[in-house]
Amino acid sequence: MSDVAKRVGVFLVALVLAVGVGSVALGAGGGSAPAVDDANASAFNTDEAVAEVPDESGEISMSEDGEGQVVVIDTTRSSSVTPETVTPMANALIESGATVRYSSGGSQYGASLNSTLSEADAYIVFGASQPFSQADAAGLQEFTDAGGRVVLMNEPRQQVPGGLFGASSSYGVPSPNPLLPVSSKYGVTYENGYLYNMADNANNYRNIYATPSGDSELTEGVDRVVLHESVAVNGGETALTATEGTTLSTTREPDTYGVLTQRGNFVTVGDASIFDQEYLYHADNEVLVSNLLDFLVSGDKSPEDAPGGGGFGGGFGGGGGYGDDSGFGDSDGGDEPTSTPIAP
Repeated sequence: MSDVAKRVGVFLVALVLAVGVGSVALGAGGGSAPAVDDANASAFNTDEAVAEVPDESGEISMSEDGEGQVVVIDTTRSSSVTPETVTPMANALIESGATVRYSSGGSQYGASLNSTLSEADAYIVFGASQPFSQADAAGLQEFTDAGGRVVLMNEPRQQVPGGLFGASSSYGVPSPNPLLPVSSKYGVTYENGYLYNMADNANNYRNIYATPSGDSELTEGVDRVVLHESVAVNGGETALTATEGTTLSTTREPDTYGVLTQRGNFVTVGDASIFDQEYLYHADNEVLVSNLLDFLVSGDKSPEDAPGGGGFGGGFGGGGGYGDDSGFGDSDGGDEPTSTPIAP
């Protein structure tokens, strides 16, 4: 046999052995290689992993006439909310005909709150970093008993630098919640911690969705809203609840937690961020804000001077002008002038 024939024979034997070994390896692996079409399985479908971005549209549109109503906006208890932050809200109130005044607190704040409320028809407070005294809470209860409207907005959690390895860290509403002296008078309490949802959220597990619970004028026209690290609210008549799967950070328990509740002339919301320009136009937030503003200006306080006390000072008049005084001084001169709200 020639050398060429020998070489061809060796090659053919090697080829047969290679094919046989490959077949055994495939058999040991449990079957043939997957078909190309199997790559379309849900595990490989990136559409399943894309977070939903909430719609950002709409505008604040009040239906109630605010003429003759005085609304006090209190941002002094917040660590992040300022008069500038809530400018769209203030502009909407002014356009409705209401007079807007800012409370800037001061060292005698506990004594001046009654003075502030005595010439107001509605009061909205942002934040939970500064506590209410028992005197403040009693004055607010007298205010609502006389027909005044009160809305308490809890503060979203803040991010602070300097955490572990230099990363930012979160801190939340102090425990017990500083708003409790007021809310407890209406049978309303707050859970410790914040709410999050890993499955149904607005592009971030801390940005939870909430939907109406039952019939309420506060949620008329609302399909769902976006709240940023809201706290859970218990008691009163619940008007908004977090969607299924929402979890409380302190207990890790999922539930449909209440985030907005009403008890007569008193309303509390688990998160203040819905009034912030960053979140105001997410989902139906602007509809909810419009309803809350309508609630504020639709009260009928009597007697007019409840809960008693001296004058409050000037304010922003309906249509955007100033009131009788150019400043915002209370009877002790403790409030500072505030610039006119400017439309965003």
